[in-house]
Amino acid sequence: MKRESQDLYILLVEDDRENLELLMDSLPKEVSGHNIEWEPCVDFEEAVRRVGLRRYDLIVTDIYRDRRGHRKEAVEDEKALDILNSIRNTRFCPVVAFTDGSVPQSFEEGAFVKFADKSTGNREIIGKLEELLATGIPVIARRLHDELDRAAGSYLWDFLEENWDDLEGGFPTPDILERLVRRRASIQIGRLDPGASLPTEVERIDGLEFYIYPPVSGAEIRLGQILQNKNKEDYRIVLTPHCHLALQQGENRPKADYVLVVQTVPAVDILRQYPVEGKTNERKLRSLARKTQSPADIGRPSGRYWFLPNFLNMPDRYCDFLQIESLPLDVIDSEYVRFAVLDTPFAEALQSCFTKFYSAVGLPSLQVNKLQHLIPTGDGG
Repeated sequence: MKRESQDLYILLVEDDRENLELLMDSLPKEVSGHNIEWEPCVDFEEAVRRVGLRRYDLIVTDIYRDRRGHRKEAVEDEKALDILNSIRNTRFCPVVAFTDGSVPQSFEEGAFVKFADKSTGNREIIGKLEELLATGIPVIARRLHDELDRAAGSYLWDFLEENWDDLEGGFPTPDILERLVRRRASIQIGRLDPGASLPTEVERIDGLEFYIYPPVSGAEIRLGQILQNKNKEDYRIVLTPHCHLALQQGENRPKADYVLVVQTVPAVDILRQYPVEGKTNERKLRSLARKTQSPADIGRPSGRYWFLPNFLNMPDRYCDFLQIESLPLDVIDSEYVRFAVLDTPFAEALQSCFTKFYSAVGLPSLQVNKLQHLIPTGDGG
């Protein structure tokens, strides 16, 4: 039976059976408003095996350290750390590690890996669980996995099964079918509003949704790639089409020796020149909306600027289509890092605005005083 999004599944690892039973009896069945289902595990190697086979929302595991009478402290530490490595190598799952001794030097606490002192009882374990749940990440990960199941399942049931006889000849290998299912599921998850009761595409987005980070393309350069200078605050965006930058089979360099990039400038500098107008906050927001659309209704000539919202350590910026430069591939490799990449359709929108800006053809204005005959009778003033 499928669990609701508010129900969380936690793997509890403790290789002392008596302690494991005590934990199962004393740990709460509800934390921060979420129903908790605990799955006990009394063996580290079995825990690693389960992590590879099943999906857990969180893991609470013992890490033995300086425990009296325990002859395999170092070995057990390694096994506990194996769980962390196994999780990182297979799937995302936050971890609370607890012990009544010192923490292994190789253990590092982070945003999604917490340490709890077992000598305080369950209080600190529960506190660390509450910290992880407060981030919202475990619930988001649960919903994402459930949505993936629904998206892929609905596509397989509703489309492929009904049309299989007609489509079967179009799939020469299972790889093509798998890519099709992956693409359909990813598009559905990326475009639909997760809070809507019915399938509804998102209409308004956050600036973070402009970007893919880290870039999926790896070392390749592609349209919409944001390049960050290694030595100074300098961000440029690639305008060269991906087809000219893709590595062909058997080649170690793309077709293009130079990459066309657009310079970006701090948004605060541009908005000082063209300040936001309006006496009320609502009118100021409307004015700001016009100045941050694509292309931005700001500056001269029209269409010169394209707004780029802040992301990680990059502040809000504008692409300036009057500052275009071709950089050699060697310069990019030596002086820049691949910071992030614009997601679709933002990369294509940037290219479209750039193309429109440079393909504009100015025409002389007509003498409108000779066109008065086109004004309907009574509208001539």
